[in-house]
Amino acid sequence: MKIKTSKIIYSFTPAVLFFLGSCSPLQTSRHDEKHQWELKFHEVQTNLEDLRHDTNCFQTELQILDGRIKYYENALANLKQQDLEKQQQKINQLLTDLHVLEKKLSFFERTQELSKEELHHLTIHANETSAALSQFKNRIQELEQDLVCQNRKFEELAKIKSNLENLTKSFGSHYKIYKVRAGDSLEKIAQQHQVKVEQIKKLNHLEKDLIVVGQELKIPSE
Repeated sequence: MKIKTSKIIYSFTPAVLFFLGSCSPLQTSRHDEKHQWELKFHEVQTNLEDLRHDTNCFQTELQILDGRIKYYENALANLKQQDLEKQQQKINQLLTDLHVLEKKLSFFERTQELSKEELHHLTIHANETSAALSQFKNRIQELEQDLVCQNRKFEELAKIKSNLENLTKSFGSHYKIYKVRAGDSLEKIAQQHQVKVEQIKKLNHLEKDLIVVGQELKIPSE
């Protein structure tokens, strides 16, 4: 199972940093601006590495889940095949016994020379055969119930797998990028996108409300 993840590549050139610094409403030294951009660049790299790590974890979990499902499917198929073969042998044996009994009964009915003792033995044998057939039917019903339970478990596993796939596909799309413009503030941006300021600060790891022109912010999706 393959999971596609969008790769975000940030590149900052000295010219861009100079332009962004000139547009910034804050009067700071070049050293402070460079330090701030280095911190932001490091933060972006850290977030990207976290995203890749989480994606790899999801891929590993899905592979493990696929392996378990295939293992249980193979185990169930083997168990079912073995049990069916055993039951088929029993059925064939019982059918053979019944066929022999039918021949015997037909023979004794034609000759009419059966004694009471022989009839008694045949009756006992017939009862034992009926009891064996009854037990076999009960066993089949139990196997059918077991198969139904196993199918339910596999359906639940399939639902979990589907949910994980949907979660993986939607991973990374829970926010959008907004570039700060002149006159913007966190409150203004939050109102435009109908989200809360604290959500933007939390998603972008901001401790203060300070933003600069040209800064890229992650905005939670509605």
